[in-house]
Amino acid sequence: MPRSSLRHPARPRAFTLLEALTAVTILGVVVLAVTAAITASQKVAFEGQKRILAAMSADDLMSELLTLTYDDLRARDATIQPVGSMVTLDGEQYPEVFWALGRTISVENVILHEESLDISVSGVLVRIVVTDGSATLAEAEVFVPEPIA
Repeated sequence: MPRSSLRHPARPRAFTLLEALTAVTILGVVVLAVTAAITASQKVAFEGQKRILAAMSADDLMSELLTLTYDDLRARDATIQPVGSMVTLDGEQYPEVFWALGRTISVENVILHEESLDISVSGVLVRIVVTDGSATLAEAEVFVPEPIA
């Protein structure tokens, strides 16, 4: 009998256990990297949305405040709208999309002096600060001169 007939018949090549474990490990690392990238991008998108909504709510409140009389404006000093409880000056609740925001109003008496013209103007500095409870997301301020009697 020739020696070649004593060999085992040829078997189809299959993955070894080590090759399968290597492939699963590589696949797992890729899935984890993609998941981390998606999570990070969602967080960045949410933070961007909060900043846009904060700027909108600050601008909206400033527009409302500037419709008030000077004395009514001064009475709004130290107004606080906690996170998730923002309302218009008329008391209407903000839409649900603003749930992560709160804002404060400060009205400070100031005198602006223009040196070159030697003019002083009394009034109030109205400042609105919008936060998410941990960071300031937007600020708006405007000077309102005291009305002439």
